This record gives sequence, C-alpha cells and structure tokens, in this order.
Amino acid sequence: MKMKIRLEGDKEIARNLKAMGRALTRKTLKPIMRENLQPMAEDMRARAPRGSGELADSVRVSDRLSKTQRSKLERIAPIEMYVGPGPLPQAIQEEFGNVRQSPRPFIRPAFQGGVDKALRNIGQQGVAAILEAPKKG
Repeated sequence: MKMKIRLEGDKEIARNLKAMGRALTRKTLKPIMRENLQPMAEDMRARAPRGSGELADSVRVSDRLSKTQRSKLERIAPIEMYVGPGPLPQAIQEEFGNVRQSPRPFIRPAFQGGVDKALRNIGQQGVAAILEAPKKG
C-alpha cells in the first residue's frame, strides 16, 4: 500500500521557518539579555562597598570585557553578555578577601538572587521573539 502526502502552503511554512531561524540574532537577543541582567547589576551596585564609589560605578551589563578579562575568558556561547564590575583589583579583594581583609561579597549574592529570574525571562522573551517572527514576515 502506497501512502500519498499532499502538503499545502509549503512556501509559507518555509518562509515562517526561515523567519523563526532569524529571530534570535544578536540584534534581537542582546537587548533581551541586557534588560534582564540589569536588575542583577543594580543589586551588585547596591551591595558594593562605598569608599570612593569607583567600584559600584564600574558595575555594568555589557557584551564587552576589558583586555585583561578577555585574556582569561573561555567563550561558551556565540552571544554572551556580562554583568559585574570593571577590571578593578579591589573587586576581587572585596569579593574574596585577602590576608588583611575578610571577604565582603557583593557579586555572588546579587548573582544568586537574580540569575533564576533573569534566565527565565530571557527564555520566555526569546521564545516570544521566535513565535512573533513569522507574523512579521
């Protein structure tokens, strides 16, 4: 027994699949990531020790790192966004302490408190972008 399948609207399906494939580009995903990582950055700024204010002011959400930070980086994804302080030695000293100072973490608590919500929202907004893509053409 032979089976026949007739597919109607194949051009429209192909167009929709192509649009969905283009939906999560850097242009689409970076703003979603930036928006959802911003609360974590604000929490880090609020928790950062206040001396000169330089440490808190250096906390950013960005897709770029300093030359030193890049040299220690092992990329794990085609699109990456970073949240945290700039390349200041006092950031490491505050977070982990040293022989003269106890640790006063401000990065890890903010990360632990915000990562689940950020990931959930990035996922939901990414899926929404994919589902919206065929409608936009």
